[in-house]
Amino acid sequence: MLKDRGGIKWTSLMLPEHVKALREFDWDITKIERPVLDEQQLEEINETICAAMEFNKAVKIAYYKSGRIETTNGHIHYLDVHNKQVRLVNKGGTISRIKFEDITELTIDE
Repeated sequence: MLKDRGGIKWTSLMLPEHVKALREFDWDITKIERPVLDEQQLEEINETICAAMEFNKAVKIAYYKSGRIETTNGHIHYLDVHNKQVRLVNKGGTISRIKFEDITELTIDE
């Protein structure tokens, strides 16, 4: 029975520079531009942050990072107005710092 090795059989014919270029090309294709939020969306995010902090509710934050939209869950620990960041404590106790400008969506996690 024949066993096809897929793309592995061609890697010996490719230079490492070509492999790297192909991986970077694939990465560039999947990148998206930073979403621009309007005033209403920013106000909704602000109100959700205030409600989550007041009632100590968990939140789910979607944010822009390196051409992708990432999501994380946790409790808002602190709003750093000076550095324009939200400090979020995850379930494991780690603190994530997310810039205000990177937040694309914020909802209270029920």
